[in-house]
Amino acid sequence: MYVELSQRRIIAVPNRPEPLEITISNTSDVIGGYTLRFLGADPSWIQLEESDISLFPDETRTITAQITVPDGMVAGDRRITVQVRELTPPEATSIEEVVLVVPEARSVQMRVDPMALSAGKVGRFGLLVDNTGNTTVRSRLTGTDAEGQVRFEFDPPMLDLQPGEHAVVEIKAKAKRPFVGGPFVRVLDIGMEDPHPEGYVAPLPAPEPPPETMAQKLSLTGKKKKRKNPAAPTPGSEEPVLANASFMQKAVLGRGLLSLLGLLVALSVFAIVITLALSKLVGQSAADRNLALEIAQARNAAATSGSSGMSGTVLLLTSGQPVPGVAIDVYPADDTSAPVATTATSKQGTWAVSDLPAGDYKLTFRGAGFVQLWFPQALSADNSETVTLEANSKKAGLDVSLGGVPASIKGTVLGDDVSAATLALTVPVASVPGSASGTGAIVQTVPIGADGSFELTNVPSPSVYDLVVSKTGYATATQRVDVSAGEERGGVEITLRKGDGVISGVVSSSAGHLGGVTITATSGQTEVTTISLNNGDVGTFTLRGLPTPASYTVVASKPGFASQTMTLTLGKGQKLTGVGMTLGKSSGSLKGDVSLLPDRAPAAGVAVTVTDGEHTIVTATQSSGDIGAWKVGGLAVPGTYTVTFTRADLASQTVSVSLDAGGEITPGSQGGTVTADGIAVAMQPSAAVVKGTISQPGTGSGASVVPVGEVTVQLSSGSATYSVITASVPASDKGSYRVENIPPGTYTVSVSRNGVSPTSTIMQLTAGQVRDYSPVLAAAASISGTVTQDGSAVPAGWYVDIYRSSSYPDDPYRTVRTNAQGKFAFDDIDAPEVYVIEVRPTRGSAPLGSRTVQLAASEQRIITVKADP
Repeated sequence: MYVELSQRRIIAVPNRPEPLEITISNTSDVIGGYTLRFLGADPSWIQLEESDISLFPDETRTITAQITVPDGMVAGDRRITVQVRELTPPEATSIEEVVLVVPEARSVQMRVDPMALSAGKVGRFGLLVDNTGNTTVRSRLTGTDAEGQVRFEFDPPMLDLQPGEHAVVEIKAKAKRPFVGGPFVRVLDIGMEDPHPEGYVAPLPAPEPPPETMAQKLSLTGKKKKRKNPAAPTPGSEEPVLANASFMQKAVLGRGLLSLLGLLVALSVFAIVITLALSKLVGQSAADRNLALEIAQARNAAATSGSSGMSGTVLLLTSGQPVPGVAIDVYPADDTSAPVATTATSKQGTWAVSDLPAGDYKLTFRGAGFVQLWFPQALSADNSETVTLEANSKKAGLDVSLGGVPASIKGTVLGDDVSAATLALTVPVASVPGSASGTGAIVQTVPIGADGSFELTNVPSPSVYDLVVSKTGYATATQRVDVSAGEERGGVEITLRKGDGVISGVVSSSAGHLGGVTITATSGQTEVTTISLNNGDVGTFTLRGLPTPASYTVVASKPGFASQTMTLTLGKGQKLTGVGMTLGKSSGSLKGDVSLLPDRAPAAGVAVTVTDGEHTIVTATQSSGDIGAWKVGGLAVPGTYTVTFTRADLASQTVSVSLDAGGEITPGSQGGTVTADGIAVAMQPSAAVVKGTISQPGTGSGASVVPVGEVTVQLSSGSATYSVITASVPASDKGSYRVENIPPGTYTVSVSRNGVSPTSTIMQLTAGQVRDYSPVLAAAASISGTVTQDGSAVPAGWYVDIYRSSSYPDDPYRTVRTNAQGKFAFDDIDAPEVYVIEVRPTRGSAPLGSRTVQLAASEQRIITVKADP
């Protein structure tokens, strides 16, 4: 199979379809079937001519896919993967990556509040700025006016807005106000420009002109003075004007004041000063108050619009490492056809979406080479969880783990004789933090052919693995590989060398020679492992087949002991003996089993809490396999521990035990049975159980008592009520019931069934008691009798219908037919009840007789129904 793409990098403009041609060639000698998938992309983005094709040998076909990204995509690169999988042998898979480049679409909207303001020398405005584009906006705010007389101050002066973010800015506009005349209107233009480069020094403001005389001020009234605004942006660097406002400056002396000038001159200088000062103070205070209210309203409006958000981390399923470049789409929970927000993970695998309104959402995670996942671990939106956002809240910790498309590894084992060798794909385990040595669980094993070739398929990815080649008489060779998602790795070479060196010795602990210790010798890619003997010469070990000369790192380890590491050097063909290694106990463990009184049945799900006063560990007894057993490891030794056993329906127990320096249990404690082998605890139930079988006499004379189902059994203490229904199936359990977890106390037990007189009793229950209560109910209610006509019983086959009086004559409760003696019977019917009985010779004919019967519970009524001649 050969796959080729028409382009590897696509400029993806939102809502504009972009074609991608996928050419597939069948290079085999048989007809091949292929399926085509896109990974890391929302299915709604892709339109395919066909996804499944068949090709004859040497046939080639090109399939065109239309890729359309939606609005709201953040600018940048998105990686998606084209996967072509062969459905016929050898079932190969081809993974091809395509980069979608979403171009920047910068868009900013501004609104000044208020749009018109009347003030003196200083005007204060509020500015609302929204980043409505798909890229980050980092700009400096600018302001200009036609006369160049206004100085602008912005707080903050710089904006750094992510797509969809908004900010509230305070603007202070300063200009010299006219001395006399009417208000002077200044049109303010607000825009943005690129930030100044590092080291930029702002020009000094122009010096203020010398004070003017009253005559000069009067002569300049109404004239426009031209002066360059030092706050104006550099030409060519600013963006277009994004907002406007009107600043109406009041004159120091208005026209009204001039008309009264003659009168004011007549007044004393002191009165003039007082009047002017009070006028200015009142006007400025009112303007400041109005401005503060307007800006506060703008801030409140901005703060209550789309103020919720969410965040999380994306990790690799195989290694737990962060995954960058994964696309996260946020959908309304009730409509997953189009996302309301899209983002991508950072280099640290983190992501965040803000400015979302309160509501319910669903999330999907897509990455090149990864299986698409819906939060938290679902393959479809229907099975995913809903994330609910409250107003003004941020929900963090929405973490997921992604798994990649399976990879494959091919290569060759080199050596003088590689036949009968075995290659194992293992998960590496660091024996020392930061070390790359050690091997873990085996993922796959394959035999090595005579030519040394090997192939591993369906390898979980992305991940890091060790390829371990072993053969009797040869040194084990190990090579580490790092495979990416869906990668088809080839050309791997591993050398298998004959080993002639030997290291032997004994492993001991404080208690003597120690068996079952894993000893590993590592040198480069060579790794040899053995285990010390448990029987015979306990603790002895021998590492054979070591290539020489070489220097080896030898590590001895065993669960519950601190590992020991030493470095040994072997000369050519050297056999090093008498190596001694001593392991100290690093931690101890406690174990045991829990049973139930009185029959000592294993107790599952009992919480076991182990504490030394500083550290606490909680586990539970097993519910399957070795039911009732438990074990806790990693306990510091020596130490004294309190072990507490609890379950909701059992009386708790506490045991005190000690571990010596060797991690062994010291017998002797309160509660339970403590031995060197563990802790055995028998727990008493804290609640009672009521069980039994409800029965009732059968129908007909001389009938025996039989169990009955669908009977209600109710226990009531006044403050609590427990109710169950007796079983109907299977037949062996018919009539049985069981009520568990009943607190000790006095209860009224009532048993009731339709058509039967209820029965009840009072019982006292104690902790751990299992009470059997199996009453026999009264016989069920029934109606039987004979149908007569002209004083004689009617022949067999007459229809007898019984109706509840409330549904007569529309819906018969039951229908029977008479026997040869004209008799009929309705057994086990509901009571108390009022019934109407009708008789007719044939179905569909008019009734010839009827009778009304009032039936009490458990009553067996025998009647005669007379039919008209």
